[in-house]
Amino acid sequence: MATARYVRAIYWRAKPGKLQAYSDYLREQVEPIDCAAQRDGVLHDFSTLIDPAPNAAWSHMRLFYFASAEQRANMVKALGAAAVTLTPDASVRQARAALAATLRERVGEADFEVL
Repeated sequence: MATARYVRAIYWRAKPGKLQAYSDYLREQVEPIDCAAQRDGVLHDFSTLIDPAPNAAWSHMRLFYFASAEQRANMVKALGAAAVTLTPDASVRQARAALAATLRERVGEADFEVL
């Protein structure tokens, strides 16, 4: 596989008292989708950094590594397709999204290139 030279970071802040619940949600509900996308060659790798400090700007930084800028640009569509493949029932996907909304707030995102 090609070297991952392109990265997208997405920053999230767990809602008060929800740091562990959001970490569990990522591990149990979201990472299987990321793993499926990785197996399909949609992304090279992924990781999550956690800053548990109460006054941190973000609590969870999700990093996605890609072999090309094109893969990175298609990330949302590709991960959505992986989610549908793993969870064909739309009501289950909607329930997962509703749960996420109770656990976190989006802080921002940024695209990077690796030297």
